[in-house]
Amino acid sequence: MHWFFATLYTIAAVLFFGFMGWVVTRMAHLETANYWMGRLIVWDLYAVAAILSYVAFVGAWHLWEKLTGRMEPTHPSNDNPEGRSDTA
Repeated sequence: MHWFFATLYTIAAVLFFGFMGWVVTRMAHLETANYWMGRLIVWDLYAVAAILSYVAFVGAWHLWEKLTGRMEPTHPSNDNPEGRSDTA
C-alpha cells in the first residue's frame, strides 16, 4: 500500500501547486502559461478519478466477498485456532 499513498500524495501535491500556479499565471496575465496550467490541472483531475475508481473497485470487491462469505477471517478466534473458515 506504500505505492498507493505515494501516488495519492503526489496527485494531491500536483493539484495544489497546479492550482496555485494557475492563479499566479492568471493574475500575471500570462495567457499561454495559464492555458497549460489549466491543462495540467485537468489531467491531474483525471488521475484523481482513476484513484477514486480504484478505491471504489477494491471497496466493492471486499464488500462483495464479505456479503457472500468468501472473505477469510483476518484473526484466528479461540474456537478456530488455525483461522480456517467453517464453510471450507
